[in-house]
Amino acid sequence: MDAFSLFFALLMLPAGLFAALRLGFFPQRALPRALKTVFSRPEKAKKGGVTPFSAMATALGGCVGTANIAGTAGAIALGGPGAVFWMWCAGLTGMGVKFAEIVLALRFRGRDARFGGPTSYIPAAFRTAPRLGKLLSRLFAVLVLAAASVSTPLVQANTAAESIAGLFPRADPLSTRLIAGIAVALLAGLAVLSGAAGIGRISALAVPFMALAYALVCVLALFRFRAALPHALASIFSGAFRPKCALAGVGSYSFAAALRVGAARGVYSNEAGVGSAAMAHAAADTDDPVRQGLFGVFEVFADTLVMCSLTALTVLASGVPLSGGGAEIARAAFAAVLGEGAAGIFLALSLLLFGYTSIIGWAAYSLSAARFLFGKEHRRTAAAAIAVFSAVGAVTRPALVWRFGETLNYLMALPNMAAVLLLLPAVKSEVRCCTLLNAKEKHGGKTPCRKCFFGYQSRP
Repeated sequence: MDAFSLFFALLMLPAGLFAALRLGFFPQRALPRALKTVFSRPEKAKKGGVTPFSAMATALGGCVGTANIAGTAGAIALGGPGAVFWMWCAGLTGMGVKFAEIVLALRFRGRDARFGGPTSYIPAAFRTAPRLGKLLSRLFAVLVLAAASVSTPLVQANTAAESIAGLFPRADPLSTRLIAGIAVALLAGLAVLSGAAGIGRISALAVPFMALAYALVCVLALFRFRAALPHALASIFSGAFRPKCALAGVGSYSFAAALRVGAARGVYSNEAGVGSAAMAHAAADTDDPVRQGLFGVFEVFADTLVMCSLTALTVLASGVPLSGGGAEIARAAFAAVLGEGAAGIFLALSLLLFGYTSIIGWAAYSLSAARFLFGKEHRRTAAAAIAVFSAVGAVTRPALVWRFGETLNYLMALPNMAAVLLLLPAVKSEVRCCTLLNAKEKHGGKTPCRKCFFGYQSRP
């Protein structure tokens, strides 16, 4: 399994770099514009529709989950501080990939956007081999159903239940985890019954609140450990390239382990290349693919370069032993600032909310995939499956569910990344069209200057 993860890590990072080169690093350079787009006044949608911001919130809720806390801390324990560097690489290259996915999702979506995304643009990529394109699109939809209904509830409920069980050391751990899993199952099931629009509204309210609250506590912790920050940053860069790197006598970490774990957790966290976020953005009530793609750039930035980095720096600067599960390591790091009791409550609530929004975000993808495969969303079936596996995940071994989730993500990435790389010329033409249109308007229809041409603004 380690060799399997390493193979895909070595495959995904060069593919993301190739996409960035083909797009002239436009998504990375457009990050300031993406921030401005996200924090501008939200657009309205038609009755029953999904606003561009709600689509982004659903996708962001799907990727901002327990991987940002327990997953990041666990990655450092398995791969050493150098794993954080490769998570950053996965984030930087992933910006271009997720941007391309969203642009393609809107360009090739059909009349019914409720099942857009890779299921729409994979057949377009394999137009010369229509049977292969149809087969790969259906295979992708089946993998989405498995990931959304099985692996995501297993992973997210498992980590949330593990943290909640830590609050009650005297109680039976199995019973506490099961109760926590049932609570997550009920909340997630009710959200799924409200459909994609309802999930979007819940995510638009919950995701910004939980992300801001968690970030503020991390900033407080980093201020407390500010003297150790230079050493923490140095250990990240040194651990990324040294064949063997030891940290505080805890153990040694190989270069391969840092690369494998860091890239795998980075992809699992920001989901760039997996194609899932494109399914949420395809439902957005907008006709501007490039502007909507900028929301995807922000998603990767917020998920990997902000949230995962905050957790990683807090853990490394705190100096806590890197042993045990990811949730235990994170709790020990926050306990040095908040105290044992307050840290346990804060982390349990954070993991519960992060896990919940991730489960319902992926539930929206399962509804889209079911509609593509069977013609109906099957909300009740999806709600039942997600509820059952949330309860099961709460009492399952953590290592097993994490490996299962990462494997499904990589399998989804295979047909999706093949289609994205084949359709990069279409993405490039969309970017060129939008930038040229805006630049010519600035110059009265004349040939624009280089500065205006490469400075993107949304279509009028």
